[in-house]
Amino acid sequence: MKNTLYMYVRMFVMLVVSLFTARIVFNALGVDDYGTYNVVGSVIVFFSFLNGGLSSATKRYITAEIAGGTEQTVKNVFNTCVVAHALIAGIVLLLAESVGLWCINDVLNIPENRMAAANFVYQFSVLTAVFSIMQSPFSSAIVAFERMDVYAYFTIIEAICKLGVAYFIVVLPGDGMINYGILLFSVAILIMAAYRFYCYRHFSICKWKKPQDKNLLKQIFSFTSWSLLGQASIVGTNQGVTVLVNYFFNVAVNAAMGVSNSIVNVVSGFVTNFQTAFNPQIIKSYVSQDWQYLQSLILRSSKISSFLILIFLVPMYFEIDKVLLIWLGSYPQYTVEFCRWTLLSLYLDTVTGPLWMTINAQTDIKRYQIATLFTYGANFLLSWLFLLLGNFPPYIVIIIRTTIFAILMFVRLVFTKHFFKGLNIKQWLDVTVLRPALISIFAFAVLAFSVNHVTINSRILHIIFVTTISLLCMISGFFFFVFNKSERNFLTNTIKNHMLRRIR
Repeated sequence: MKNTLYMYVRMFVMLVVSLFTARIVFNALGVDDYGTYNVVGSVIVFFSFLNGGLSSATKRYITAEIAGGTEQTVKNVFNTCVVAHALIAGIVLLLAESVGLWCINDVLNIPENRMAAANFVYQFSVLTAVFSIMQSPFSSAIVAFERMDVYAYFTIIEAICKLGVAYFIVVLPGDGMINYGILLFSVAILIMAAYRFYCYRHFSICKWKKPQDKNLLKQIFSFTSWSLLGQASIVGTNQGVTVLVNYFFNVAVNAAMGVSNSIVNVVSGFVTNFQTAFNPQIIKSYVSQDWQYLQSLILRSSKISSFLILIFLVPMYFEIDKVLLIWLGSYPQYTVEFCRWTLLSLYLDTVTGPLWMTINAQTDIKRYQIATLFTYGANFLLSWLFLLLGNFPPYIVIIIRTTIFAILMFVRLVFTKHFFKGLNIKQWLDVTVLRPALISIFAFAVLAFSVNHVTINSRILHIIFVTTISLLCMISGFFFFVFNKSERNFLTNTIKNHMLRRIR
């Protein structure tokens, strides 16, 4: 609970700061430059998937070694991961300066008069990605040791720095998009230095010592190579589809997609950061073979993940047009549709987080990653096919993604059951999907009835009204129909004790 509280406070601050930052950046850059920056950034993310697979391996191996090793073995694992990240950073740099440059100049649909600026921003984005890759082992160590308060502080500082960046691109002279790329690179350098300073000072394992076990590096890269299949498919789903939309439409549609991604990234952050607090415990309980505790962790974290995403999804889905008007003033065509379908796909993907965490707790992930590759890959191929037909709106790519995520949910359930026989699939579907879905349908019905019988002229007051009704429905629904008796008693006692302390 303590770790979750740190992460939740972190995300609340980041929610306010990120939404405000995105609005300033969108208005400062304009639709075309905002869309251009998003599509240029998608090329970098495409190559950075190499780091995603290695980061998963780093967190898994460091956390597992903490559970069952000595200080010297943990130190060896950490330094081996540093070497691995240095190698990946070099590969990303090589790919970005060859294939990536070709995409920017010859493939993407970028306005001719912004090509020079796009190339300039691209170079700083490449450097930002390289430094972020080198930082990853240090942030992984903080999470593995469950110092969620420190992790929260650093990410809040990063968000505030990006708010400062948004302010400076408004007041600084010159090209706003170029200034934005330079300033984000500066923030990346600052955050990397902060992570390293803290880890060097508080964790003895983070001090450099040449790794002794070369076989460990092979094991990490073996785990990473299979994990990369999943990461590659995720990039194909997200960034590859972004490039498809740019190819078949224009940067204005990319801007609409970028706005929806900004909202969804903030909402998903609440859940994924909550899950970050659970992840070390899931890995440690699997390594220690504490099966009863693992079963409890999977069910509880899945239920709370479902709750956290739905308390945002229901009112946001209902009021997205008003939220966009207040947030941006005006917004590109198709933004509402992109946001609604992306929120739904986000729910299906996020609630399975504890499942893939359990799968990654062990090292035999080959078959799972192959299955993930084909499932995610179908998203990209189907999106390409539907766009080629030319009779569908741009957001058809997100409708396809939603369908794929529903299929992927069952893929993850099957593989989790294979590795952890104690998982009750029917119980998981009941408390994570079925009951929350019925509660959400009830909440939508109550909202529709309330809005039809109550007239509120102010957009802000209307959003507050809808959010309040939605929260009452979701909280009461989950409390009585999703959480079990022990969880209800725990929540009730915690609230009572907190109120008694406040009275005293």
